[in-house]
Amino acid sequence: MSMSTSARLRGRDALALRAAVALAVAAVSTPALAVFQNGGFEQNSFAGWTLEGGTNPGLAGSPPFTGASVTINPGAAGPADIVGQVADPRAPTIALPRAGSFTARLNDEGGGALVTRLTQVDTLTAADIDPVDGLPHLRFAFAPVMDDPNHAPHEQPYFYVSVRNLADNTVLFEQFAYSGQPGVDFLQGTGNWKYLPFQDVDAVLPLSAIGQPIELTVIAADCSLGGHGGYVYVDGFGSAPVGQPGGGAGAPAVELPVGHPFALAALAALLAAAGWRRARTV
Repeated sequence: MSMSTSARLRGRDALALRAAVALAVAAVSTPALAVFQNGGFEQNSFAGWTLEGGTNPGLAGSPPFTGASVTINPGAAGPADIVGQVADPRAPTIALPRAGSFTARLNDEGGGALVTRLTQVDTLTAADIDPVDGLPHLRFAFAPVMDDPNHAPHEQPYFYVSVRNLADNTVLFEQFAYSGQPGVDFLQGTGNWKYLPFQDVDAVLPLSAIGQPIELTVIAADCSLGGHGGYVYVDGFGSAPVGQPGGGAGAPAVELPVGHPFALAALAALLAAAGWRRARTV
């Protein structure tokens, strides 16, 4: 082999090695995809989500209520819309949008015993692992706003939020409250309206949840007697922390930093391939 040919091969090997390293760095520094499609509603739509609904016949059983208490008479999807930088006259301290440019609102103030249910099923991947603790996270924010007519508890407007692992039907997170429920720190809104400021949820899941289907459900319901409304704002569904409120930057994407085991494995594979190519051409 001539000196010039050997030099050209070494040059190609060096270029291949640099390309491999560049690809590995890109793999570990590019923001990873987060669980849930259109989780921040930044498409200004409910794309990726399923909207359903019906009417509220009242909660089953007696307090304390859970998701098992929720009953919905079949019907059309309840009202839902996407909001930007708006003020809520019934909940004056809620900053909208919660993150990014848009926030979803399920149901409305109009009453009618209507129920709006938002769902999405997605699969957790390694991209949903938080490098801080090495565990997958589901994060989102919600803020219920409900009239308080002081009906019997099972007749009140209510909200319900849950995260369920469909592989074994386990409930990973669940939150329920009816308007004016004792022990819930509702703020006083306009008139008889009660609300909660945005609640930032960080559900830490076991590693066994990777590769399994996760269902997210949010329900907002008017009172069952039909005269009083209730709705819920939701935003920031994904594995990354929810961004700044009031139209600030969107939620940052989860990244695999250099040193993360998945990143090191990718780098090792690329370097090994470059070394094998060089050995064949020497």
